[in-house]
Amino acid sequence: MPKENYLSRYSHIVKRLERGPATFQDIALYLEKQSEIEDINLVISQRTFQRDIKEIYTMFGYDIQNEQKGDKRYFIADTPDQKQHPLRLLESYQIMHALQNARGYEKVVLLEKRRPKGIEHFTGLLYAINEKKSLAFEYTKFEDDIVTKRLVHPLALKEAQGRWYLIAVDTKDNRLKTFGLDRMNGLDIHKSSFKAKYQYDLNEYFRHAFGINTESQNEPATVRLSFSYEQGQYIKSFPLHESQQILVDNENGVEVELTIYITWDFVKELLSFGPNMKVLYPSSLKNELKVLLTKTLKLYS
Repeated sequence: MPKENYLSRYSHIVKRLERGPATFQDIALYLEKQSEIEDINLVISQRTFQRDIKEIYTMFGYDIQNEQKGDKRYFIADTPDQKQHPLRLLESYQIMHALQNARGYEKVVLLEKRRPKGIEHFTGLLYAINEKKSLAFEYTKFEDDIVTKRLVHPLALKEAQGRWYLIAVDTKDNRLKTFGLDRMNGLDIHKSSFKAKYQYDLNEYFRHAFGINTESQNEPATVRLSFSYEQGQYIKSFPLHESQQILVDNENGVEVELTIYITWDFVKELLSFGPNMKVLYPSSLKNELKVLLTKTLKLYS
């Protein structure tokens, strides 16, 4: 069986069990239906399913167990810390595989014409991160259009608002910084590995960030927002931030609370909602938006 079938099957098994516990017969029927939709063979025996459970745990951290009593349904007993990460990669692979097998998809799958630059560096950057190779490149900042030469120790790649960034320690001042892949040129991966050992917990470092900026304040702020009913439905289905909690949800609208750094990127996102969003708390953020909206209104006076 082709490797892509294994990956698709693992993804579908997890997706089915995320909906709720299921017997092997339920799962087998679900996979059979998906086989018809995707035109690939996902049908398995119970013995193969037992092997799949072990592989899913090894590769993605999902612990699938079986109830010993009753109807002996399978369920997800534990999920990986970064639950969405492995599934997002699998889903991206599934989309690519589906497009490869579809005829004339250009007419029915409308892709975004804008696409971020710098993706050609992705493979080399991943290699450098895993092998601890120093990186040299030229970098252009948008704000001053000045080109500078950088030598960094790469640690991770981060996606934010449709762009990709390299998270690395700049050897010039030993500070952790972010570099947009679309602003990097002349990438040079050094043959020797760097010896420095860094203890950054990058998931925690960006936990309260909106995008990549974390330098606006030392502590995250509690932010409460009120949305119109219609806009609130979008916010519920696609949260602004992982910390989002629903406080009010009725016919009058939706109120949410976030624990987040108030950065310019976050403020710009709030401005994009126009009259469909109101800041309830804190007052400092409310006043900041008032000033910006007043300046905008003057442009049309």
